[in-house]
Amino acid sequence: MRRRDFLKAFPVLASLPAIPHLNGARIKITGVRNLELKVSRDIGSYPDWQGNPRTIKIGGGAILEIQTDQGLTGIGPGVDPSLVAGVERLLVGSDPFDVDLHAERLYDLRGGVSAPGYRGSAGAEIALWDLIGKATGQPLYKLWGGGRNRIAPYASMLRLSTPEERADIAVKLKSEGWQAIKYRCSFPTLKEDIRLVEVVRKAVGSDWTIMCDANKAPLNYASTQGVRWDFTRAAETAKAYQQLDVYWLEEPLPRYDYDGLAALNRLVEMKLAGGEGNRGVHEFRELLERGCFDIVQPEVMLEGPTHLRKIAVIAESMNKLCIPHVGDGRLGTICDLHLIASWPNAPYIEIFNDRPIGNYEYPFAVFENPPVIDKEGYFNLPQGPGLGMAIKKEFLT
Repeated sequence: MRRRDFLKAFPVLASLPAIPHLNGARIKITGVRNLELKVSRDIGSYPDWQGNPRTIKIGGGAILEIQTDQGLTGIGPGVDPSLVAGVERLLVGSDPFDVDLHAERLYDLRGGVSAPGYRGSAGAEIALWDLIGKATGQPLYKLWGGGRNRIAPYASMLRLSTPEERADIAVKLKSEGWQAIKYRCSFPTLKEDIRLVEVVRKAVGSDWTIMCDANKAPLNYASTQGVRWDFTRAAETAKAYQQLDVYWLEEPLPRYDYDGLAALNRLVEMKLAGGEGNRGVHEFRELLERGCFDIVQPEVMLEGPTHLRKIAVIAESMNKLCIPHVGDGRLGTICDLHLIASWPNAPYIEIFNDRPIGNYEYPFAVFENPPVIDKEGYFNLPQGPGLGMAIKKEFLT
């Protein structure tokens, strides 16, 4: 039977869009470029928990485009300009479906911990996956076997403020449907860290989830910013938070204090979380094998989606959770959303939402149909192919 006759017999199949990769010719990558986005509005800035200014704009930054000989273009977070030539050298002329090979070569290109942070070549891997989703006509979470079409975000706070102001924000978020909030517990004294949660818990009641982030594992191992904790301070804080029904305590000790983290985790019943700056599948395996964390939090902008998928499987095999770090607030975070929807051990996605300046809507404003939290406290998964996101024309230069 000829293909056209076969399709006539099954009208539904005939209506499906053609899939370039399966049309006889394999897709070939022809170009890679960073595309700067226009800034449409300056929102302002606010200090994070260390006093560093966080500047918020609508627009700005960059995306990476991977172009093909069949007219498809994958998009991902922009990479550091110094990496574009290397990404192009690795990818041009190749088949995007060789994604495992590309992911490891791109990871090598990042150069380990010396790579340019969140503008490393993980953005190119995300663009490859977006391209593969477009070629197959599937959203990434479906391509990765995901069965959930909505995910609960938690509102991640960055500022230190009064307990009363933090409680007011929590009450407002709860009334809008948000299911959980995470605070920075980096006050000078243990008493202040505990009072923050006491005031918030009283305001929101016992039926709402609170997490706390100590941020004691900076990317720069030698960093002296912020309040240092020793094991005693970490243990006393964890025990107090446990009594206040805090869901997890994040990064209570330095990144490579495996022995201290494991000892603390044995000491308390509440969950310990961390790993946003750890690098490589092997480090996450060691963290889990040593019993350091109940929740691992790999960062997609450092590791790339291929590594995150492997880390999530390792965590699942040990009955642990994998809840990624926030991503870049744009396409990296959208990639996290698709990843999480394909994992059974990921109940939340982290979203920066520290109002009034740090609203999550501002980074998402570059998208034509951005995720929006519904009244039940969920983001619906994008249903378009790949990441399912398109950039508004007004931001394209």
